Amino acid sequence: MRVILLDNVIGLGRAGDIKAVKDGYARNYLIPKKFAEIATKGKETHLKLLAASLAQKAKKFYEDALTLQEALEKEEIEIKAKAGEEGKLFGSITNTDIATLLKEKGFDVDKKKILSDHLKTLGEHPVKIRLDEGVTATIKIKVIEE
Repeated sequence: MRVILLDNVIGLGRAGDIKAVKDGYARNYLIPKKFAEIATKGKETHLKLLAASLAQKAKKFYEDALTLQEALEKEEIEIKAKAGEEGKLFGSITNTDIATLLKEKGFDVDKKKILSDHLKTLGEHPVKIRLDEGVTATIKIKVIEE
């Protein structure tokens, strides 16, 4: 299925791009979340007329990602967790836990954008967050014993 991207989708393309994607991906994710619409000849013609505004929207999204990257890299996040001997945690700290902590600090970051394995030990851990194509923030997560 061919779709026109209405917003930047990491790993797929920028707003205004026409992409061929699998039917299920388009129907179940891209279209319901308003990231894309089905590409028809009329819409493709209309897209050419809107190319300038979509390029401006993509540029703004990129600039917002850079601003968010600067703010995130200044943050140090502490997480308290129960740990046993040798600093191993009972359980682990997941991307969902990190996204929740970031949301509490005022950053709206989707858990799918966090590029990290589960944290299983005490100490400082660098965690990467992909904000846009070419924009990745690295934050420090400090896991301390509860």
